[in-house]
Order: sequence, then structure tokens, then C-alpha cells
Amino acid sequence: MKKPIDVKKAALDAAVLLAGFVFAAPVAATFAMSFVYGGKIGMTQYYELMITNYTFLRYFWNSLFYACVITVCTVALSLPLGFIFSKVSIPGRDIIFFVFIIVMMLPFHSTLLPIYIQLDSFGLLNTRAALVLSFVFAPYAVFLFRQFAKSIPDNFIDIALMDTSSPLKIYVAVIIPHMRSAVAALAVITFCESWNMVEQVIFFAAKNNPIHPLSAEIANLPEGVGFSAAAVYMLPALLLFFIFKEAIASSMERFRWHG
Repeated sequence: MKKPIDVKKAALDAAVLLAGFVFAAPVAATFAMSFVYGGKIGMTQYYELMITNYTFLRYFWNSLFYACVITVCTVALSLPLGFIFSKVSIPGRDIIFFVFIIVMMLPFHSTLLPIYIQLDSFGLLNTRAALVLSFVFAPYAVFLFRQFAKSIPDNFIDIALMDTSSPLKIYVAVIIPHMRSAVAALAVITFCESWNMVEQVIFFAAKNNPIHPLSAEIANLPEGVGFSAAAVYMLPALLLFFIFKEAIASSMERFRWHG
């Protein structure tokens, strides 16, 4: 006897396939059109983009620099803070974390003026430091690491306390090894977020065009190379996703709310 068809599962599978097609079709079309130039198929678009229009590479390397620096700094700052908010008992810890949650929910535009005033007071406007510093202090990263650290059993730390009383050694020996999937997921998210920065460039570095990332200048590239520029622009994010997709999936499975 044939098993009855699960209508709900079939409908869900169809919806997922349809959604995947809707998201993948523009990407595939962009890569396909990047090989068409003047009605002919070839690598001419890429030649015009990389050789003739050499400014593209400057913006590309700017984007890669910002994304890598911001990702490393964000992880380095947020990981220990997440550990402190989850496992270290300090006065006012929960109140401070609550403030982090409030700040995380604020849109970028609500914090734009304070950030602008601070950067201006330090003389950092229209510099690379302005674009980096406006990104690295990310409350959502602290929140993510705190939730993952909460899932680590306390008895692991109790066992580590039998060998050492140093929070730093416990952090290195116990917390970091259990947070690898969270680090990978946050690194990919942060890289993609900073790779796509636009508003920060407009507000904090508008007068210094040579330091702009590709995300802010891709619309100003010459006509005829738009598809090849978009294809190259998408490559880093796509490569990161395919390299770390298992770590991202693992982190999403483990992620849950821990009060």
C-alpha cells in the first residue's frame, strides 16, 4: 500500500523551492549577463572592469580591507563581553545587558548624530578609522555570543576552576572551543554587513572618495560593466557562505533564548 502524500510537507517543500528560485534567479542572471558585452559573449566586460577601469580594484580592495578589519575587531571585542555577561558575576551585569538589548533594537539613524559628533570631536571624519569604528562596537554581536555562552554547562567551568581560578584561562580553555560555530556565524554576518556598508560612507566619509568601499561606488562605474561588477561584488559573500555553511547551520540550531 502506498503511503498517503503529506500535503503539508509537499506544500512546504514547494514553497522552499520557489523561494530558492526567486532568490537564486537574479544571481544566476547577473553572472550570465556578465559574460555579454556589445551583444557578444566573452570576457570583455571583465577586461573593461579590471584593466580599463582600474578604479574598480581600488574600491574592491578598500571593501575587503574594511570587511576583514571590522570582522576581526568585532569578534575580538564581542566574544569576551559575551562571556562576561553570561558567566561572570559582576554588580549590575543584567542591567548593562538590558541596555545592550535596547541599543541593539535602535535603528542606525537614531545613533547617527552621537556617532558623528564623537568622530568629529576626535578628528576622524573622512578617514578609514571613521568607517571602521562606526561598525566594530556591535551590540548584536555581544548578544549572540552571550546567548551561546549561556548554553555552555556550568559544570564545565566548575571543572576548570579545579585547575585554575583565572577567568582568562577558563575563557581560553572552555568558552572559546565551544563557541567556534558562533564565531564562524558572526564572522560571516559581520563580513557581509560591513561589505555592504553605504550609509556610514555617506555620513562619515563623503569628502574622501579614494577611501570609499565598492558598495558606495558601484553605481558610479561606467556603463557596460555593471553586470561584471555586480558578479565580482557578490563573490566574497557567496564564497564565505559555501565555506562556512555547516558552521552557520550548526550555530542556528544551537541558538536559543537563555534568560
